[in-house]
Amino acid sequence: MTTTRHTPTHTETSPDTAPRDLRRTWRWLAAAALVLGPLGVTAIRAVMPYWTDDTPAEMVAGFAADPGAGALMNWLSLVTTPFLLLSALAMGFVARRRAPVIASWGTAVLFGAYALGSAVSAPDVLTSALLGRGDDQASVAGSAALLMDHPPMLAGALSFVIGHLVGMVLVAIAVVRAKVVPWWVGLIIAVAQPVHVVSAVVVPNRLLDVVLGWGATTVGYALVAGAVLRTADEEWDLQPQAR
Repeated sequence: MTTTRHTPTHTETSPDTAPRDLRRTWRWLAAAALVLGPLGVTAIRAVMPYWTDDTPAEMVAGFAADPGAGALMNWLSLVTTPFLLLSALAMGFVARRRAPVIASWGTAVLFGAYALGSAVSAPDVLTSALLGRGDDQASVAGSAALLMDHPPMLAGALSFVIGHLVGMVLVAIAVVRAKVVPWWVGLIIAVAQPVHVVSAVVVPNRLLDVVLGWGATTVGYALVAGAVLRTADEEWDLQPQAR
């Protein structure tokens, strides 16, 4: 009787085999996040059916008058938030080697502000849902106001406003100090957000915000993204090592 032994075969990965070099892919992803984050907010500011200084009743009336714009804004908010968070990380990463301290602070403040402000669109979603159900505008306005004035919601909104202003200025300084972009690009990014605040609540003006507020932020970030795409892999990050 002959017994045949079957030796299992498998392919082992050599410990000297280096993993794939994805530095170029990471640069493209970072550049995409840098553009898509602020571009998404610019689109939101352009289509929103009310304005930032409106009362809850005026906000609800705007949603009721143009539910399509409200729905589009809510979907844009959902899609844009991840890119905003990634754009904060990308700004810090690109400046980390030559301006590590201010890049770290700027990224932490900006990322934290975006994270805390991710619920800022909750009243918009609530308003759209309640109006879609057929609730009257007065009751919807009351519910929206209750949500906006709730302490955690209010704290998140205020943290977002202050944090993204401070964080944007810090990362703008960081990318200039790190010689990623010329000084005037950093100036565009640093000034654009104060312009956004002015056009949102001080001198309400949608066109000013879309062009010189978040629109200018998008232009500044796009210039940083261009610098990222031109960066050599060796400058961007260390080469992958064998496992």
